[in-house]
Amino acid sequence: MIAPVSRLPFAGLSVVEVAVGAGDLGLGAAGGVPGMLLADLGADVVRVVGAEPVPIDRDVPWGRAWHRDKRLVATDDRDEVFALLRYADVALVYGPEALVEARGLGYRDLCAANPSLVYARCRPSRTAAGTVEDYGLLVEANAGLCTQLAGHRPGPIFVDVRASGIGTASLLVVSVLALLGRRARTGAGGWAETSLYDGMLATLGCMIGRSERAAPEIEGYWEKGSTFPNFLYRCADGELIQVWFGGKGMYRSLIEVLGDEPSAQGYYTDQMTGKLGERAARWTSFFATEPRDVWIRRLREVGVACEPVLGPGEALADPHLAEIGLAVPRADAGHRDVVVGSPISMRPLGPRDGTAAPPGAASGDLLAGVRVVDFSAFVAGPLAAEVLADLGADVIKIEPPEGEAMRAAAYAVAACQRGKRSLALDIGAPAARPVVERLLAGADVVLHNFRVGVAERLGIDEETVARLNPDAVYCHASAFGATGPRAALPANDALMQAVTGFERAVGGAGNDPLAATWIPLDMAGGWVAAVGVLAGLYARSAGGRGQHVVTSLLGSGMLLQSGVFERDGELVRGPELDARQTGYGPGYRLYEGGDGRWFALVVPDEPAWRRLAALVPDGSLPEVYAPLRGGAADDAARRAEAVLETAFAAGPAAGWVGRLRGAGLLAELVEPLDRDGFRRAVLDDPVNRVLGRVVSYETADWGRFEQIGPLLRCGPAAGGGPRLMLPGVGEHSVEILTELGFGREEIDALLAAQVARQMKSD
Repeated sequence: MIAPVSRLPFAGLSVVEVAVGAGDLGLGAAGGVPGMLLADLGADVVRVVGAEPVPIDRDVPWGRAWHRDKRLVATDDRDEVFALLRYADVALVYGPEALVEARGLGYRDLCAANPSLVYARCRPSRTAAGTVEDYGLLVEANAGLCTQLAGHRPGPIFVDVRASGIGTASLLVVSVLALLGRRARTGAGGWAETSLYDGMLATLGCMIGRSERAAPEIEGYWEKGSTFPNFLYRCADGELIQVWFGGKGMYRSLIEVLGDEPSAQGYYTDQMTGKLGERAARWTSFFATEPRDVWIRRLREVGVACEPVLGPGEALADPHLAEIGLAVPRADAGHRDVVVGSPISMRPLGPRDGTAAPPGAASGDLLAGVRVVDFSAFVAGPLAAEVLADLGADVIKIEPPEGEAMRAAAYAVAACQRGKRSLALDIGAPAARPVVERLLAGADVVLHNFRVGVAERLGIDEETVARLNPDAVYCHASAFGATGPRAALPANDALMQAVTGFERAVGGAGNDPLAATWIPLDMAGGWVAAVGVLAGLYARSAGGRGQHVVTSLLGSGMLLQSGVFERDGELVRGPELDARQTGYGPGYRLYEGGDGRWFALVVPDEPAWRRLAALVPDGSLPEVYAPLRGGAADDAARRAEAVLETAFAAGPAAGWVGRLRGAGLLAELVEPLDRDGFRRAVLDDPVNRVLGRVVSYETADWGRFEQIGPLLRCGPAAGGGPRLMLPGVGEHSVEILTELGFGREEIDALLAAQVARQMKSD
C-alpha cells in the first residue's frame, strides 16, 4: 500500500524522464513504469517529451496510468531539457542517439555539469544481427521470441507477454536504486545502460541454459521446453479456472474433490511416469460438470490453490486489491479512475532507537559490504537475492539440509542461485536457533517468500528481526500481499497469469487463454522484490533506520498490465491482440509472406504510412493514417490490414522486408526457430558475450554451463561483477558458521545432529 506523503521514502528526490523520439507503444512499460514507481515512492518526476506527440501513440491510453503523477514538459529545446537535468538527481533517458547523444544529453555531457547525477539510459537494441529500434514487437521478432509459444494457428505469433517492456523497466529501476545507494555513501553519481533486448532476456532466465554434461531430463528442458500440463479447465458455466497443486497434500486433496481414482505412487512418481498428464486430460470432463464458483469454493476449502481466469484489468474490481493498495482510485478531468497501485509497500522497521543505520561500504562497488540472508525458495524470492548478488552483495542462501524443493528443477537453480553461498540448516530445530539469531543480527537484508504466518512460526518474522537488528531491511516477497482477505492464499506463476489477465492477453480476442511456459510472472516478482530491497536500503541510508518491505506476485503481475485502468466503471485497455494473434493493427503487427515466412512491421507516423502506400498496388491503402485497431479510425485500420495482408501474400517475406527497408520502413524478418535454435541464438551471439549478457563457467554437476548472465551494466567503477558459480547444498556451511563465531566443536555438533550439513568436497 502506498504510504502517506509524510512517510514516502523518496520525497525530495528529483527525477527527469527524457522520452524524445520514443513512445508508450514501442517502449511499453520500459518508458513509463520506472518513473511511475519512483513517483509512487515519493520522488518528484518530470517527463520531457517532444513538442509533437508520437503519432502511433494517438490511440494508446496506457500513459494516462503510467504518467499519472508526473509533470509533463513538451519541448524540442535542448537547452530547456539540459537545464532540467542539470539539477536532477536521476535521469531516465530514452531515444535514438541522434536525439540524445548528438544533442549533448548523454552521460558524459551531463555529468560534467552535474557530477552527482544518476543517469540511466535505454538504448536501441544491438546484437550481432544488427540494431533494432525501440519497438518491443521489432525486438522480439528479431530475437525470435514470437516463435517460442504455440498459438492458435501455425507459425509465429505476436507474444503479448510485455516481456521486453517490463524487463527493461526492472533493469532501469534496479540500476537507478543501486547507484543512488552508492551515491548516498560516496556522493558520486554514475551511469547505467540497458535496452529492450536486455529487458526481454531479464524475463527468460529460466528458459535459457546449456550444459556440458547435465542429465538428459535437465538438458532436455533447455533444449525442448516444458511438457508440464497447464491445468487450465473450462467449467459448466463456460468460465475458465486455473488450478495449481504444488503444495504439500494438494495433489491428494484435488483427486479426492474431483472423485478421481487415488494415486498409489504420489505426485512426483505420477509426473515422471506420465500418469499426471493422463489425469490432467481426464479432468477436463470432471470440471465441465459444475460452474466455476462451485469449483473454486470446493478446492479452496481443502487447500487446493485455484484462480479464475480474468481479462487484463478485471482484477481491479477485487476488494482485496483496493485494501492492499494495488487498486487506487483517482480523479482525472472529471472522471473516476482506478489504476494499478505500487507493488511495493514500505515502512520503517520497528521503533526508532535514535541511532543511524550503518552506511555500508565506502568503495565504488554498488552493494559491496551488504550481507543478504536469503530464506526464500522457488523463483521470485531467490531471483531477487541473485540480483543483489549480481550487484556485489554477499548473499547467504539458507536451505534445508536436504536442499530446497526447487533443487529438482534445475532451471530454477540455474536462473536464481548464481553467486550465492549455501548454508544448509534446519531452521526449525531448537539447536539451530542460535545460528538463526546470529544470521538475523548480522544481516543488512533479510528476505523470505513464505506464506503469511510461516515466518512467525519459524522465528524470522518482522518483530524478531526488529528486536535483533533494527537497522535491517526486512523483505517479504509474498503471494497476495501480507494483509487483506486473500493474504494467506498460496500462489504461483500460473495462477497469477490467470488472475492478472496475462493468459487472456496472450490468447487473443475471443480465443482460449494461453500461458507462457517460462514462468514470466515469477521472474517479474523476483525483479520487483529486488527493487523493493534496494528501495529499502536507500531509505535506510537516508533515514537512519531499518525498513519493512512487502512485495507480491499479484502486484508484479498487475504491473505488467498497469497501462490498463478503469474509468467511470469501464475498463480502458487500449490496443489488444486480434484473434489470429498477429498484433494490434496494420501498423504494429506480424504479416505472412507468400512463402509462408513471417515478418514484423511498424509504421510509426504519417510519412511512413505514405511510403508504405506507395509499395501497395493500385493505391488501395486508405489515405488516413490508421496504424491501430480500436481507435477513431478503426474502420480504416481494418481495411488497411486486409489490403496489406493481400499485398504481402503476393511475394516472399524476405523480399518484402528488403523493399520495406529500402523505403525507410521498420521491418524485421522472423526466423523460424525451435526452442534449441532460440537458445543458441542468444547464447552464441558474440555481442551478447562481449556485453556480459551471456556467461559461461564451471559447475560441479553439469561441467561447463552457459546461461543469461548479469544484465546490469553500470559505471563508473561499479565493481568487478558477481562470482560466477552455483552453490551446492551446504557448500559453504562450515565457512559461514565460522564467520558467525561458532567454534569447531559447536559446528561439529550441528553437523552430527544433522541440523546443519556441509557438502562433501571431492
